[in-house]
Amino acid sequence: MKDRRSFQQCRIQHTGAWRVPLLAALMIATACLAEQQQTAPRRRTPRAARLKTIQLPEPVTDSPISFERALAGQQKVELPSDRRLRFSEIGQLAWAAQGVAVPEIEGGQVQNLQFPIKVYLSLPDGLYLYSPISHAMEQTSDREVRQDLARALLNPPATLTGGCQIIIAGSARDFTARYGARARTALLLQTGQMAQSIQLQAVALGLTFISIDNVDSAAVRRVTRFPRTLEPLYVAFVGYPASAVPEPTFEQATLEMGRKVVIVAPQQGFQDVELFEAKRALELASVQTLVASVRSGPMAGELGGTLVADLALRQVNVSDLNGLILVGGRGAADYYNNTAVLNLVRQAAAQRKVLAASGIAPSILANAGVLRGVQATAFLSERARLMQAGAAYTGQPAEKDGLIITSTGPLAVAEFVKAILQGLGEAG
Repeated sequence: MKDRRSFQQCRIQHTGAWRVPLLAALMIATACLAEQQQTAPRRRTPRAARLKTIQLPEPVTDSPISFERALAGQQKVELPSDRRLRFSEIGQLAWAAQGVAVPEIEGGQVQNLQFPIKVYLSLPDGLYLYSPISHAMEQTSDREVRQDLARALLNPPATLTGGCQIIIAGSARDFTARYGARARTALLLQTGQMAQSIQLQAVALGLTFISIDNVDSAAVRRVTRFPRTLEPLYVAFVGYPASAVPEPTFEQATLEMGRKVVIVAPQQGFQDVELFEAKRALELASVQTLVASVRSGPMAGELGGTLVADLALRQVNVSDLNGLILVGGRGAADYYNNTAVLNLVRQAAAQRKVLAASGIAPSILANAGVLRGVQATAFLSERARLMQAGAAYTGQPAEKDGLIITSTGPLAVAEFVKAILQGLGEAG
């Protein structure tokens, strides 16, 4: 019994002896790990790219070029240049491919019409899916893939890309319910009809193209990252004839320079027309347009319109922008003496960014002290405030003095945006 007790005491003593250094080692290891976590740089999760939707101009339904002339012109095409097309031309090509198939219904819009064949448009700022019902382009990727697609499909590989690449893709499965065993035949026939329409429309617009009907589906999927369920069937590289590239317009110059602006608007009571129409027109010119307010999230206009702000004011970095735009509405009066907004205005002026304001918002520029000696306009109620700040009030619908642009409000949106695009082109 005594020996057994001695053995147990010895075991307890030895057990206690090894627990102490083990505990100490664990404490040291924990401390080291905590120090590494504090000193190691944190990995930032990349923000998802902001994909955009671009409303295309209304398609034109007549042309001075006859059908016979367009049909013959398909046989005389030359290589296309790489200059990006105007949105009116891109929209016309997309409409010819698929938009023309949307039936016209008086007093309403088709909501549930299905289009199993997809039309994609590859442009310098990414890949877009055409929506025939809304006649808009929905960006699916902001990656530039035109050159990769040209290398994958042209033999020998070529450096030309065309101003716009059109990809038609579909799946025979979507035709099975209606056509049964003839599903793939129906898919190919419809694709051929769409391809023919694209080519005729290109000629009618004075454009030229490279038509690829022997498409390497795997190569297109690899470049565009289409799902395996979607089969690329036809690709066209469309552009201006290399021998007759037109001079770039302000719109095209802005497109190619990849401009980015922020529209500052009040959370409640912004002027609906000023915001929505300016935003739409800028996006039609491929200007990346974000909306900032007191905080990100839902916004309400004074006419009942709603929008979601992309950024809070504190998140706006003027150095990353090409322009700062302020819209009016009764809620804009809350920004007259808002320190955050006034600082953004002063930064934009100091950094030689395009600085624009409409409606009553020019008074914010006045309070920021950037209108002294500047020809400016605004809603009539703001005349005294602008003049007191040293501005030369003109009362014109829109006024541009250098990179500072002002307007009287919703009736002058077209002139306002035109002046903004001109300023973005001049700013370089």
